[in-house]
Amino acid sequence: MFGFKYIKADPSTHLMLFKEGKIKLEGVGVNFFYYAPSSSLVAIPSNSKELPFVFRLQTSDFQELTVQGQVTYRIEQPHEAAKMLNFTIDTKGKYTSEDPKKMDERVQRAVQVLLRNHIESKSLKDSLVCARELTIDLKKDLYGAEAITSLGIEITDVALTSIKPSPETGKALEAEIRESLLKEADNAIYARRLSSIEQEKSVKESELETEKAIQRKEQDLEESRLEAQRLRKIQQFKINQENITAQIEDEKQLEELVSINSANEKSRGDAQAYKIKVQMQAYQNIDTDKLRVMSMSGMAPEQLIAQAIENLTQGDNKIGNLNISPDLLTALTNT
Repeated sequence: MFGFKYIKADPSTHLMLFKEGKIKLEGVGVNFFYYAPSSSLVAIPSNSKELPFVFRLQTSDFQELTVQGQVTYRIEQPHEAAKMLNFTIDTKGKYTSEDPKKMDERVQRAVQVLLRNHIESKSLKDSLVCARELTIDLKKDLYGAEAITSLGIEITDVALTSIKPSPETGKALEAEIRESLLKEADNAIYARRLSSIEQEKSVKESELETEKAIQRKEQDLEESRLEAQRLRKIQQFKINQENITAQIEDEKQLEELVSINSANEKSRGDAQAYKIKVQMQAYQNIDTDKLRVMSMSGMAPEQLIAQAIENLTQGDNKIGNLNISPDLLTALTNT
């Protein structure tokens, strides 16, 4: 009514009211009445926006690849954005120009330029495996890029989802990598076989060394056993020699003893024979009857009686029968 209008901005929109080229009112999510014929409204979105991108770039070895990813940004400085682009809206809240749509194009162009500079300095193989490194470098470069800062934009995140070569190049790389993998597999098999041979050789050598050590040990044991037997034989020989020497000494002493005993026996025999000879010579001169009488001296009565009875059975005094009464026997024994 009469040119006055009411506007209400949402919490994600920075709204500015311009009059005579100056900002009269601004803020995020503000609402107010304004006089439309003499006022201009600028609405700058302050929320973050995700912008996907797909670029076909060329590497330093003139190979084409596709880089796909996403960049997230937000307008941090609305005044700078308002200076560079036209964010004016009409009374219905619609933008009066196409500049707000160019914001995405400028961000994509800045990302593309930075990616091209990085990819062109790398070979195809290096580019295919540099996603992490490229993401870090891209974030750092975007934060300081003049095309971004001049628009008052803040880059909140950068993500590279894929880096792919062309289909023909991909097949060639797959074939090359496949051959490389097969070669590596062959090398691994060869290395494994070689390692197995080396291990088997090591085991054989270890077994041979063990057998040699066992043989040396057995030889040492055999030599020790033979040496022990030799020492025992030497010792036994010495013992036998000592025994023989002792037996010889014993035999010599026994021989000397026998000789002495023989000499002594001979001397005793000679003495006894001489004694008997002397006695026999003495007995030859003595009368037999006297000798008998002499021999009877000192005999016991019973011996004398026995001798008398014996005399009755010999010589001229021999008798045929002799009766001895008990009285006579008692008298003879008591005599």
